[in-house]
Amino acid sequence: MRYIKSFVVIFSLLTLTAYAQEEAKERFPKVGYAKDDGVIVKGGDNVNFENLCVLSKADSVKVIDRRYSWLKILLPKKAFLYISKDYVDLTSDEKGVGIINASSVNIRAGAGTRYSIIGQISKPEKVSVISEDSGWYKIEPPYGSAGWVNSGQIMLTEENEVTAPDKKADSALIRLNANYPGPKGNLSITNPTKNR
Repeated sequence: MRYIKSFVVIFSLLTLTAYAQEEAKERFPKVGYAKDDGVIVKGGDNVNFENLCVLSKADSVKVIDRRYSWLKILLPKKAFLYISKDYVDLTSDEKGVGIINASSVNIRAGAGTRYSIIGQISKPEKVSVISEDSGWYKIEPPYGSAGWVNSGQIMLTEENEVTAPDKKADSALIRLNANYPGPKGNLSITNPTKNR
């Protein structure tokens, strides 16, 4: 009987400890804002990775993970990635759109195999082609592509649905929901009060 009581006490303590650790774990996604101009988005979680883009003060990002002092974010549209021309067929229907023609094609931080792999994409996904560079296409980041920023350069919100701060007096108010997977295709936002 004494062994059973000891087992129950030990099991209860282990269960409570595991539960407390789970509760303390940071939850994602979150919305964050660049604290200053010049926040560099990297291809990996340290300074040795390539620069993918630079954020301006108050630019919003969707934060999806943390590793030590680095935050993993979904890449903003201002970032550019590269993919080998061999794996993209340009469409005649839509200008600047390519269809992936193979499985598990690497998307890289630069035009060449020496650059870091940012992710992979498979057929029949589409990519938006910006330009060509020595056998590589410069593309907009496909949805789900991620980069890394130093956590000290991003102000995280406690909520995952926030209102973006105004950058200009005539800017529209945009609500961001970090739980929503995001739009597919092009998103155009206009200010209806600007032309009045």
